[in-house]
Amino acid sequence: MSGRRAGREASLIGVRRLMAVAEITGHAAVKAAAKDPVTFSSDLLGDRDVRTYRQLPLEVDPPEHGAYRAILAPVFARPAIAALEPALRAVAAGIAARFAARGHVEAVHELALPMVGASIAIAFGRPQDADELVGWGTESWETMPDGRRDGSRLERYLGRVFAEADEHPGTDAFSLVARAELEGRRLSREERHGLGNLILAGGRDTVIGLIAGAMWHLAAEQGERVRLAAHPGRIPAAVEELLRFLSPLPAIERVATEDISGPWGRAHGGDLVLLGFAAANHDATVFTDPGTVNLERSPNPHVAFGNGPHTCIGVHLARLEARVFLEALLAAVPGWRLDGEPEIAWATVEGSRVPARFDRVPVEVAP
Repeated sequence: MSGRRAGREASLIGVRRLMAVAEITGHAAVKAAAKDPVTFSSDLLGDRDVRTYRQLPLEVDPPEHGAYRAILAPVFARPAIAALEPALRAVAAGIAARFAARGHVEAVHELALPMVGASIAIAFGRPQDADELVGWGTESWETMPDGRRDGSRLERYLGRVFAEADEHPGTDAFSLVARAELEGRRLSREERHGLGNLILAGGRDTVIGLIAGAMWHLAAEQGERVRLAAHPGRIPAAVEELLRFLSPLPAIERVATEDISGPWGRAHGGDLVLLGFAAANHDATVFTDPGTVNLERSPNPHVAFGNGPHTCIGVHLARLEARVFLEALLAAVPGWRLDGEPEIAWATVEGSRVPARFDRVPVEVAP
């Protein structure tokens, strides 16, 4: 692996300075590109302003991708995530009870963030870190006074938890990574941090956006809220539709390995190309009236979690977080409405106006 990695690192020198030259948008085209790592490579460095190493297994191609993914698989496997449901349900019930008692909250920071931060801490076997992870806010990176992003807080956390894992190995996710071997060797610091960075950053702002988006949508749609409260079995389908409509990860970078063209445009070998998950999820040839939220949409072949070998490894955790949160909230607070104007960054996706980021969603209990 090391020889192939050295060649790839050299190739990144030019790619790092590029902006994406095109975005693949059609549903079928996005799915096909996501399944084609030979033409559209994941061999790149993202978040280039806050880290100098790759998120693993996200930013490598097969077969290396599969080897790194296998290290994290025990943490994110469906049975392992299903076993977390009682603990996550207790977190959600406590958050919902506080909303019911107070009567008004800001949904992004007082509902979604505590749910996601605590869920991450529990899922990774470090419930003692829940308050710290919630305290980071909606992003894993810090925003400095001059607007720059800074990744040193996350780096300090990774340094600490891996040092603890080395000194006192446990059953948490970081201990799992610390004792992992690849091709008969222990992982390097860069590889450890690459795996740790992915699991800490990958499912944070996206799931916060999903939960905040659910609060925003159901604040305006009383009928849908009543139906979900009366029939909790409909919540999983509702979560899938909110994933489709909101597409919390709107696009992801790939590197074209050769000159290629399509209805989406043209790229030369070495160019960055975006796989447009949001655009694919609003493809009118696949989804009827894609700019409208239909919580009973079926079938719903969205690609909010990607497609192919790089499909989001945290898919089961994200779905569980959203489902138990909505179940607990609808049981404790069957009615709520907006309590002032929300702060939302909007985007136009295939002709539809869609929330791209929720900064504030003030809500209050409604009769």
